[in-house]
Amino acid sequence: MWLTLLACLSCSGRADLVGHYETRHEGPDGAVTVVMVLAEDGSGKWEIGGEALNFSWTPVADGVRVHTRDGAVVEGVLEDGDLRLDVPGVGKLLFARR
Repeated sequence: MWLTLLACLSCSGRADLVGHYETRHEGPDGAVTVVMVLAEDGSGKWEIGGEALNFSWTPVADGVRVHTRDGAVVEGVLEDGDLRLDVPGVGKLLFARR
């Protein structure tokens, strides 16, 4: 029981992470703005160049775990209220909370 309580206290709460985040990424066609929205119900959305990609997410001890629709898992680390994600095929992106 104590181990479960300790694990819960060390995790970021879902409410702490809910919100709107943005970053800029230099893609093959130039710089694009990437918007990431984390909803309270555990759903999320990336908006890139007018295209929306849905995902689900869960809080973890030091940030967030993003589960994409194709089965990939992307780990995100909380840094001063912002989220750093290492996105396969793209690289590390720092999403600033807005």
